[in-house]
Parts: sequence; C-alpha cells; structure tokens
Amino acid sequence: MILTIIALCLVTSYFYCNKDDVVYFDALLSLLLVVFYITAYIYFSAHFPPHIKRAGFIFELLPASSLCAILFPDWNTRFSQDVTVRLGWAGLLLSCIMLASLVNYIG
Repeated sequence: MILTIIALCLVTSYFYCNKDDVVYFDALLSLLLVVFYITAYIYFSAHFPPHIKRAGFIFELLPASSLCAILFPDWNTRFSQDVTVRLGWAGLLLSCIMLASLVNYIG
C-alpha cells in the first residue's frame, strides 16, 4: 500500500529532522491514529466493492497529506502553523469517519 510507504517516509523524516528537538504530543497521537487507520484499511480493503477500490486513492491520499500537515506545519506558508495542524487533524478524522462509514456500508 502506498499509504504505508508514505507514512514511513514521513515518520522517518520527522524524527530525523527533530532528533534534537521536542517531539510534540500532536505528532505522537497522529502517528498512533495513522497506524490504527492503516491497520483497519489493510484489513477491510479486501472486502471493498470493485467500484470503491478504483476510487480508493482518496483513502490513502487524504490521511497521508493530513499526516504531513500535522508533522510538518511549517511547510505551509499560507496559513499559520496552528491552522495547518488543525486542518491536518480535520482531514485525518474525516478519513477515519469515511473508512468507518464504508466498513459499516459493507457489513
């Protein structure tokens, strides 16, 4: 899964760039949520209908970009870091809700 590769690259670069700094609670909590999301997505993706499998990149792209916004809020120069982190959390929670509703639809 491409989400797993992207998440591993983001986490590795986050800890590499912040090896002397403080690791924030938002970062750790988002990492735990992404691990849970990836586990659930891999487990349930075998049962997705074929038309959802083709549109499944939204289930991988949205959490990856949200994780990037939470881990690296200073990359966004348009908004403040606080707004970027909040938008990242909104995207991550939205992707969890979408996956939960899809699992409920399948079951």
